[in-house]
Amino acid sequence: MNRWRVAGLILLAIFASWLALRSCTPAPPPVPPEPTPPRELFHAAKALSVHVSYADAATASDDLDWLQRELRYLLIHGQMRVAPVDSPAYALQVELAQALPSRATLKLVAPGGTVERTQSIELRERPLDALRELARVLPAFLDAAPARHDWLSLLGTDDADAYQDYLHSSDEVLGRQGQGFVRPRLAEGSPTIDRLETLTQRHPRFARAWALLSIAYLGLGGKDQSSLTQLADTAAERALTLDATLTDAQAAEGLVHLRRSEWSAALEQFEKTLTVDANAAPALEGLACLLVDVGHDAAALPIARRAVAVQPGNAGARECLVYAELAAGVDPAASASLPLAATQVIAMNAMLKGDHELARTVLPSAGSTRPAWIATWLNAASDERRTSQALRAVTAAASDQAIDPVTEVVCGAGLRQADFVFNRLSRLHKQNQPLPLRVLWLPQTRYLREHPRFEEIVTTAALSPFWQDHGAPDVCSAEPDTYGCNVKPQK
Repeated sequence: MNRWRVAGLILLAIFASWLALRSCTPAPPPVPPEPTPPRELFHAAKALSVHVSYADAATASDDLDWLQRELRYLLIHGQMRVAPVDSPAYALQVELAQALPSRATLKLVAPGGTVERTQSIELRERPLDALRELARVLPAFLDAAPARHDWLSLLGTDDADAYQDYLHSSDEVLGRQGQGFVRPRLAEGSPTIDRLETLTQRHPRFARAWALLSIAYLGLGGKDQSSLTQLADTAAERALTLDATLTDAQAAEGLVHLRRSEWSAALEQFEKTLTVDANAAPALEGLACLLVDVGHDAAALPIARRAVAVQPGNAGARECLVYAELAAGVDPAASASLPLAATQVIAMNAMLKGDHELARTVLPSAGSTRPAWIATWLNAASDERRTSQALRAVTAAASDQAIDPVTEVVCGAGLRQADFVFNRLSRLHKQNQPLPLRVLWLPQTRYLREHPRFEEIVTTAALSPFWQDHGAPDVCSAEPDTYGCNVKPQK
């Protein structure tokens, strides 16, 4: 018994010693937190977004859109990168105390909101003087690399009146409410074109004015559209001869190719333009509409959204966005702000789905009345006996230039009149007019793809060579037997 007691005492002593030794062992040092990586500072190779506003946040700054566009132009042609609209990037912020003349505060802001540097300058009342001061200050403020030209020379003219005329015209053509170029408005003349033609005659070496004139020609439609397209081509060539870097002229050439169904040449020109200026409204609209015309709606969707963000009033961009959304199964937002070109596509799609209430709701009206062709078209959608009457009304409206040929095609498609649609497309081709092929690719217009004349119009529009180089239309994943889906890509 005593032996067990002794053994227990020994074990107890050993355990007590172990506890004492353990308490003397120093605790391992705490693991230090990982150091916060240093914030990457701005350098001239980074992309910049540009924001211009009044210091008083409650003051609307729509009248400063011209300054924002001109700053983007200065940065791009000063060999800096400008970020796509709404993308997270470093920002050049310019805050004005009030309308010109004004004290302006320049800020360079990191993506997280940290202000890296600021500088205050005085801007004079005349726009040319204000831009000259910004062109003088910005290279040093942004640590810009040595430019091919002095930034002051990038403005294109030393004549303050000529520059004012240019800005006025630029706001009408490229401003947020500009109507766009793929769906040009029907008109007999344009004060903007008259002003720019006078400006280029008086200042024949003002390259930016020539580039803007080329774009302006493309914004006007009607019976002389083919002649206007040729004038746009000539003006763009003149601008690029004077300055090969002008993105407006490059985009104009892309739009000219698009109107002539020269798909690959148009794509190349648009991509070239957007590589330099990711926010070039004409190139964004043109590329989005080219992609929906060739049946690449999925690729068109993000481009069309950016086009609308840059230029919300652009009818062509809005329309092509609606096509891309419908092809993707997204319901377009129907609102009073949509242009007729977009609402009639929504109405057409609703008719084909049998949703006559949506078709009636989405189309605009003046009070309780609508244009006669719209009312007749809507009535025929729910009563096939009125189809012939509706087609006559649509044709008469087109003859009177109340609507354009694209609207004719949309109306025929909404009534499931395939022969009417293909007849209009063939006639447009013979008249050297652009073909609104985007109507062929909607889920609801499969009846057009199954029609015997579908192959004819695809061949006429020379789509197969484009598909060989850039891939078959999106519908081929669900409809592999559609004509064109068996086109073999070139190696």
